[in-house]
Amino acid sequence: MTAACAATERIVAGIDPGDHGRPTPCTEWDVRALLNHVLGTLVMGRELLDDAPPSDPAMGPGGLPAADLAGDDPLEAYRKGVAGLLASAGGDALDRTHATPFGEMPGAVLVGFTTVDIAVHGWDLARATGQDATLDPALADPVLVFARRTLGGDMRAPRIGPEVPVPADAPAIDRLVAFMGRTP
Repeated sequence: MTAACAATERIVAGIDPGDHGRPTPCTEWDVRALLNHVLGTLVMGRELLDDAPPSDPAMGPGGLPAADLAGDDPLEAYRKGVAGLLASAGGDALDRTHATPFGEMPGAVLVGFTTVDIAVHGWDLARATGQDATLDPALADPVLVFARRTLGGDMRAPRIGPEVPVPADAPAIDRLVAFMGRTP
């Protein structure tokens, strides 16, 4: 999760305010909305790992927070969100079971889902803003393995589209985003 957060921070740092209205691969969201979704994911991940009640009941998986979390400085909001998430992932949080919108979940699995969301939406933001969307294979490969093991059947719909075919030897990030319904 730390590596995914760092990779996406690089992309968030490269987003200019003029990019906020650009469309993204998440067709229902522009860049500003997707930034808010990512920030909401950081908050929700922290709260779930802390076993705290959600501060924003409207923010479920695949949703947007009720309030604008990006504010005037999305990068600073992102950094604060990451710091809170990573702090909550410490101690025994990975070893405990947590209540989530999908029911009880081991901490390590919760972190896996959060990592997938952060990594893939980082790619989405990079593509939407014309940045380099490359992700280190040392991160993309294990994220793809986790996604393939956990995001099948009912877990995909309606938030994740059908897998897009790519060559087996495509770069790891292309295979990951294709599995998540994006065209690399």
